[in-house]
Amino acid sequence: MRFVVTPEFTTKLTQVSPSGLRELGAVIELIETREKSDILVGSDGVRVRTLSERFITFEVGEYTVFTSLESDQQGEYLLLLDLSSEESEAGQATGFPTANDPRRNMMLDPNKNVSIDPRRNMLVDPNRNMMIDPNRNMMIDPNRNMMIDPNRNMMIDPNRNMMIDPNRNMSIDPRRNMMIDPRRNRYYGGPFVYDTKLNQEGFLVRANDEVSLIFDMSGKFAKFIVKNGSDGANVFDTKRKWVEFLIKPEAELFLRFGLNRRWLGIVV
Repeated sequence: MRFVVTPEFTTKLTQVSPSGLRELGAVIELIETREKSDILVGSDGVRVRTLSERFITFEVGEYTVFTSLESDQQGEYLLLLDLSSEESEAGQATGFPTANDPRRNMMLDPNKNVSIDPRRNMLVDPNRNMMIDPNRNMMIDPNRNMMIDPNRNMMIDPNRNMMIDPNRNMSIDPRRNMMIDPRRNRYYGGPFVYDTKLNQEGFLVRANDEVSLIFDMSGKFAKFIVKNGSDGANVFDTKRKWVEFLIKPEAELFLRFGLNRRWLGIVV
């Protein structure tokens, strides 16, 4: 059967060890050499699970390949969507691997890159730039803009919108979905939450276009992020209390600030 790979799958494949590539080769061989009905039976060492009429997973060794059944003018094909690898132990981690690691990439480290350092660049410092300070800009202040306040807008409140609540939606709960759990999936790429010394404090899971969820290092739901409509965001605890705000100086990075405008770290 014909197959196509997504860019995300290709990126994760480059991180797989030689022995892992040999294991995954069995999945590719199974797909390439069989028709759809025979593929679903699986083969020695490869377990095939049908999640729905469209979505199929292939499990080999510690790896799981996520695919979807698609079609075009040439007929049906499998789209290889994503790849995960289950760690042998899923206990609390002290640091998760990521391609966008500010400890290894100086462009993502405010201590080494002046353009994203609020202490040296006034444009990204809410103490000196009122346009990015929600205390002085009412459009990005959830106390004065009800559209970005989960206490008054139920669509952005996980307590009232089950689609963005990890307790009721297992697809966004890392404890029940290993694909988004960096403790079990070594290829989960983040984003991650860091303090000012670049220690990891948690990781993000996207709930929808406006809301992301923050989990601590043990996988417990801790906070959630709501976009403010102006290239930044506000952070709330699980009781909807406003606790932080985020400023976006770079495409891949946010700066974290407390409500007193003290720099707390980054999200990347």
